[in-house]
Amino acid sequence: MVLIDEIDKADAEVPNGLLEALGAGEFAVHGTKQVVRPPENGVQPLVILTTNEERTLPDAFLRRCLVLRLDLPQARNELIEHLVTRGAAHFPDIEPELLTLAAGMVADDRDRAREQNWRPLPGQAEFIDLLRAVRELAPGNQAEQAAQLDRIRVFALRKHVGATG
Repeated sequence: MVLIDEIDKADAEVPNGLLEALGAGEFAVHGTKQVVRPPENGVQPLVILTTNEERTLPDAFLRRCLVLRLDLPQARNELIEHLVTRGAAHFPDIEPELLTLAAGMVADDRDRAREQNWRPLPGQAEFIDLLRAVRELAPGNQAEQAAQLDRIRVFALRKHVGATG
């Protein structure tokens, strides 16, 4: 298996170079004399690519891909439920009430970002980051975790120009 994360941030030639390498069934490792080939049993590697769609990928490349979109629910209650479920899977030690509070904050921040036309909208990554931070700042103390969450949530929007909380 090969994972290429955020291919849209790579040089524009990368997708076409991948088409060539996958078509040939092998590729040379840049800077070395090594050539990587599939194993003798003929099993082809599974290649997983991720993109944030910050740049359009070539049509010829996309035609050879199976595309799976991981969009968040649009309805507020469905978004919160989705985030809480993901949070519980990542952090079983965090109380459901705190997960719901954090998910509501992210939903509020998404609404605000949408109104201000900020992109990308905060989502699951910011939610997970918030939970990880409060767990590290106040391990095992739900009241303190909730207080920390309220203090640090503004930083989830800091990547947007003009976002101050």
